[in-house]
Amino acid sequence: MKSNYLKWSGLSLVGLILMSSCMSDVDQPLAPVSSKAIGESTEVLPEGGENLRKGPKSLPYMEKFSNQSIQDPTKPYAFPGFGTGNALFMGKSYSFFNQYAVGAPNEKGEVSTVAAPVTEFFQVQIEALGISAEELDSNYKTVSTITTDGKGNSIWFHNVSNNAKFDKYGNITFLAEVEIVGGTGKFKGATGSGRVIGNVKAADGKGNTLLSANIIY
Repeated sequence: MKSNYLKWSGLSLVGLILMSSCMSDVDQPLAPVSSKAIGESTEVLPEGGENLRKGPKSLPYMEKFSNQSIQDPTKPYAFPGFGTGNALFMGKSYSFFNQYAVGAPNEKGEVSTVAAPVTEFFQVQIEALGISAEELDSNYKTVSTITTDGKGNSIWFHNVSNNAKFDKYGNITFLAEVEIVGGTGKFKGATGSGRVIGNVKAADGKGNTLLSANIIY
């Protein structure tokens, strides 16, 4: 499949994806994304929430992150990055993500991406936060994004689909469907699904993401 991954020429290589959050209604349809619709992650989401549940059940989950995409000239199809922000039930958190672009942008500037192992670029950083890269890589689905509070709790995501669009300046907006495929600490064995909206600036690779999901743990 790698032969089909995007070979960029003339477009700024800025990372597309991944995670975050914070829609008021998990089931609310997502409107078209505007770069002005997502601000930097300054809102503090509460920690805790354990009193809301008695045993595993589905709960609304939200994240909001400010991200930095990075580049690897040897892998122009890869779109890794990291971020800081806030996550419901965790408070201040850190995010790492990775995606592979497939094909070239169409005449409307649209392109899709698929899940790629987050450990490909961030194994050292993730293990420094106490999370086993071996467990991530042996998961039943590719873990393309991880959110953690650095205190032993983390949620693992698999990118189901992602549609990104370039404007005439090379800035990106995107809409993604994600699946929760595990975690550590109080989120061990977590499952669920959600949607992400986000943007990335062509000039510096900075961007923001909002994630709304249902999580079972």
